[in-house]
Amino acid sequence: MPAHTALEWGIIFAAAFGSGFLVRTFGMGVGIALTPLLTLAFSARFSLGLIAFTSFLASLGMARDMWRLWHARTMLLVFPGTVAGILGGTWLVARLPESQLRAVIGVLCLLFALHRLYAELARPSPEPPRIPLWLGTLVGGLSGLSSALANSGAVVLSLFLHSQNLSKTTLVATLWALYFFVNPIKLLAYWQADVIGAGTLWAGAAGLPFIWLGLRTGAWTHNRLPLRAFNLIILAIALAGSIRLLAIR
Repeated sequence: MPAHTALEWGIIFAAAFGSGFLVRTFGMGVGIALTPLLTLAFSARFSLGLIAFTSFLASLGMARDMWRLWHARTMLLVFPGTVAGILGGTWLVARLPESQLRAVIGVLCLLFALHRLYAELARPSPEPPRIPLWLGTLVGGLSGLSSALANSGAVVLSLFLHSQNLSKTTLVATLWALYFFVNPIKLLAYWQADVIGAGTLWAGAAGLPFIWLGLRTGAWTHNRLPLRAFNLIILAIALAGSIRLLAIR
């Protein structure tokens, strides 16, 4: 097992809990809320790998609740582009210097968080503009790229799914299903690119009890905490973490 300080283990366990909690509650938000904060204590590559692994473990724990509730046609449409985006994004992650990788992660997370903050604060339109389904492959590519670079692919994809007028349950289940099937490819690509190593797997495995606790807490919270209030809290954390990440030289 890798040697970490007590503080570092606390951050790892908090990230494991957050992965289970956010994935179970909203199906997204793990990258923008947790990756910037983890990167303050660990390298960008370790942070990306750990969040990817804990998110995958959390998705396994949701399989019973989400199975076959997804929108199959939409998922199949975005799947090829998502895989291509993840492979391309992993190629970039393996080659960017640490400082540039921190900047890319910070900018992406900041942009996603600002967009979601605007969506929360702006007056909602009665009917969002519907995006043609043929654009799904392109959206999938952008989602995969964002997933590889900042673990924020679900945020990009959610914008497309929202435009398709899916129900809340179907939207979350489709997000879950896509990355449930894509994440093994992402983890393998991360392993080949040395983003994930034995230390990452040990840290993720050690966080399993906290992932389970996050899943249970997320299920309890889902129908009790006002969605708007919780989103604003998470986005505030993401904004602070992104700005702090960009400030590091």
